Amino acid sequence: MWVRGEKAGLGPFSEDLVEQYWRWEQDPGVLVGYGRQTPDSLNNRREGFQHQARGTDDQLRFTVYDITTTPPTPVGTTAVLIDHHVRTGEFVIQLGPEHRGKGLGGDATRLTLDYAFHITALRCVYLSVLSPNTRAIAAYERAGFRIIGEKRNSGYWLGQPANETLMDAVPEDFTGLSAVRQLVDPAQ
Repeated sequence: MWVRGEKAGLGPFSEDLVEQYWRWEQDPGVLVGYGRQTPDSLNNRREGFQHQARGTDDQLRFTVYDITTTPPTPVGTTAVLIDHHVRTGEFVIQLGPEHRGKGLGGDATRLTLDYAFHITALRCVYLSVLSPNTRAIAAYERAGFRIIGEKRNSGYWLGQPANETLMDAVPEDFTGLSAVRQLVDPAQ
């Protein structure tokens, strides 16, 4: 485990967990939330993992663990897809359906932002979320993202055209304790 919060911890993206990642990605809630209309094959996911593992300079990828269990349980993933030219990145998260609503996603989001700002030195992390997904928008706001706009009719939610809410977070707005800073300099 690289960094720990109150409920969640972030560890390495692992080939040993590819089948679990695939199961989470096939959940109807994840498919609708990502705006995908089709499931993926396990073989395709394995190939995708190999591509993601090779591209580590352009991405942060973490397995999210529930650290309130013994041993810690893998519950999802977070990622930041990095544009090094402008020091920004796009945030993505997924949690298994049985792990949602417990505060793990918010904790993992804050930890990912903490890492992105204090280790990777990104200037802005952004995301887009389908506007009908109000629970996700509220969770992103609690984790430190702000709404910055909307793209109209740019996605689908349960088969209907939907807007996307655009959100971002910047280091200046990242308040509270930094788990990363505590790891590097516990005296702070």
